[in-house]
Amino acid sequence: MMKYKTIIFIIGLLVLISCSEKSEFLNDCECEKFNLKNGIIVNGKENRYSIILPDNSWEPEIVENGISAGTFGENAFKYFGVTEMRKAKPWKSLEEQQKDVESKYEIIESGITDVFEKKAIWNLVEEKFDTIPIIGLYVTVEHPSKDLFYTVNLAVSKNKYGKREICELENIIKSFKMN
Repeated sequence: MMKYKTIIFIIGLLVLISCSEKSEFLNDCECEKFNLKNGIIVNGKENRYSIILPDNSWEPEIVENGISAGTFGENAFKYFGVTEMRKAKPWKSLEEQQKDVESKYEIIESGITDVFEKKAIWNLVEEKFDTIPIIGLYVTVEHPSKDLFYTVNLAVSKNKYGKREICELENIIKSFKMN
């Protein structure tokens, strides 16, 4: 009987490990990523960019300079946003951008990633939304040919969620496409 329990335990462990993926942004974080295969495509203003959200319960709203979406419960939420802005002249280097972010926010983790064959900074920050503590993952993406850049972000209320939930939802950030 012990032999079967050991075999079942090993199979369960292998299934758990095979379902987990390492976060592309967060240190020491593995999770089962949210599948966006049946998600909804949301296009930004003038169809310059798009993202895929899990479903309509995220209640996407297209605003003048981006997209705002989220699921909200009692004192807890998951949020996704895109903000489109014109580049300032002169455009700051990645190091200067990072120093600017660090001067304004409480950084938990940060790094550099590749987006559309360009280097981009990302930051996991801790902040407050009204009185609710949140953690948010922000990625700054330059448009490859236009004088634009985007801040793509995921945030969760820290009182109920955390790094793992951001990891699970980071496919939304990876779904960001410039048209």
